[in-house]
Amino acid sequence: MKTIHYEKKGEIAYLYINKPEKRNAIDSIMSDLFLEYLETFKTDSEARVLILTGKGDKAFCSGRDLKEAKENPEAFKKKPLRGRLFNAMIETYKPVICAINGVAVGAGCEIALASDIRLATVDCKLGMPEAKRGMGATFGATILPKLISPSFAAKMLYTGKLVTAEEALKIGLVDELLEDQQQLLERATELALEICECAPLSVQRIKEMIWKTMDVPLFQALQLDIGPNVYESEDRIEGAQAFLEKRKPVWKGK
Repeated sequence: MKTIHYEKKGEIAYLYINKPEKRNAIDSIMSDLFLEYLETFKTDSEARVLILTGKGDKAFCSGRDLKEAKENPEAFKKKPLRGRLFNAMIETYKPVICAINGVAVGAGCEIALASDIRLATVDCKLGMPEAKRGMGATFGATILPKLISPSFAAKMLYTGKLVTAEEALKIGLVDELLEDQQQLLERATELALEICECAPLSVQRIKEMIWKTMDVPLFQALQLDIGPNVYESEDRIEGAQAFLEKRKPVWKGK
């Protein structure tokens, strides 16, 4: 099995970070594979939701492989994760559920932040220790204060300390806690199936609206027309008709 494993079950795609012997630390080859599979998901009209998780029971992702940074600094410099991986996740415009099965630090935490929904096991820990490593946490420092209290985000980033699962739930960094990895994936799949019951164009438009208006003033954001025009779509007609006929809609994605 590759260090990044991708599979699809019906309308749900699963992407596994698969290097448990190194706590799923990501090197440049893995980041290329990750991007390749994100593109596969993005362009697959039958894939509706992506679930991200890690293999093993120790870590979701322990960040960038610092051993590669020492042994192959050119690869490390030429393929930074910021601006590539995180942007690609956001710009899929399909929902991404992050199932955090253990420690998520550095780039691993940032992968979680670039996801739309974050579920975690009760033993997980999250954080960005970049300040302790002389690094910048560029994506994390940009997005974290928008998702949680700016002062708590600053404390996390300035100290590099990790937060426990309970703390992460309390501050809104994760949405739900599950007892173990099996329950985690079951809940992630359950949520994905709920999303798949909704109109794909509507979900796409909503995701685009969420991310593209994050820093836009309210009244300016309300004037924007972002994403596909669902109001003139066949699915809007089907959705109303199905409601009146008390049946499940048959979505066409157009």
